[in-house]
Amino acid sequence: MWISEQVCSDAQKHFDSVCSAILAARSSVLVEMYIFRQDALGLRLLEAMRSAARRGVDVRVVVDGFGSPAWSSSFLRSLARDKISARVYHPVLHLPGSRVSESRVLGDARHLSVLSRLLVFASRLNKRNHRKLIIVDQLTAFVGSCNVTDLHKRWRETAVRVSGSDVSELCSSFEVIWRRSSYLDGALPGLLRGRKLLSGLRHGSLVRVNCTRRLRRRHNAEIVARIENAVDRVWVTTAYFVPSASIVAALINAAKKGCDVRLLLPGKNDVGLVSCVSRMFYFGLMRYGVKIYEYQPEMLHAKTLLIDHWASVGTTNLNHRSLYHDLEVDITLTGRESLDELARQFLIDLATSYRVTSERLRSRPLIEKFSGYLVYPFRTFI
Repeated sequence: MWISEQVCSDAQKHFDSVCSAILAARSSVLVEMYIFRQDALGLRLLEAMRSAARRGVDVRVVVDGFGSPAWSSSFLRSLARDKISARVYHPVLHLPGSRVSESRVLGDARHLSVLSRLLVFASRLNKRNHRKLIIVDQLTAFVGSCNVTDLHKRWRETAVRVSGSDVSELCSSFEVIWRRSSYLDGALPGLLRGRKLLSGLRHGSLVRVNCTRRLRRRHNAEIVARIENAVDRVWVTTAYFVPSASIVAALINAAKKGCDVRLLLPGKNDVGLVSCVSRMFYFGLMRYGVKIYEYQPEMLHAKTLLIDHWASVGTTNLNHRSLYHDLEVDITLTGRESLDELARQFLIDLATSYRVTSERLRSRPLIEKFSGYLVYPFRTFI
């Protein structure tokens, strides 16, 4: 079990806690972020990291090339001058001014045609580091849905602060991503050594990562099995709902045997086409008793699962991108207070959501229905 767990459903409070922890760091600060913008929140976090680095703390940060395209080599050099080590996971093309070239991104595809090279590039681009992870002194970890951007401070997010022995496994997973990421001289250490770092990840670990195919299969199978075997409740909060066939079947089977299956999804989505595709699944799920709600106040970006007396908070959405492509990280919570807090917040969110009905679905604009059918074949890219 974790020594401590603290669930937070307010992005502002979450980042206040993160900054305080970084400012008090003694040995290390590890940051892994999908979106890290250089706005007010980003500058605040960077200043806390600079302060820690000036005290001799080992500060390292990895961002995703697609989610944080503004992280150029010149910016990485400026961080290096402040004694902050930074890398980019899958740069979109290259880091300007560095030796990370397009051929580096495309691998050994230079002999292929232009079209083939573009297809190879697209496949690489579709594999992103979607994790939001901050580890301080290898003792305390912050995991959740919160990106470093002022925009997300207004969204409904959920994160958790944990401490305990399993934080070491989060550190190992960070090292794997660190070694897979590009830095100024373009060198990329071999991946085999990184895989070995995760070879000892325990099956019963409270940390769920998908850095290898084996772990990804284990993670996906666990989600399906827990939904299938649920007795009392399956309460899902997810920002992007484009489920696999196995998850759809698990949700239906749970509802058919009388389990309370509820899906809380965004009513206002920052990626509008995702909602068009999501609603294509509604009729089939509702027919078997799955209750679906759409959150109204603002963008719902949280990713939580509450299944009977088991709970998870992290970065994984129930969509193809999270399940089959992106790197994700989730935390299993064990404390009764944590589960109660997640359940309490879920019910609060339902109070500001509307329950989807067949009548509402049928009254959707024709353009929305058409868009769903048009985009569905490309669901692995959204």
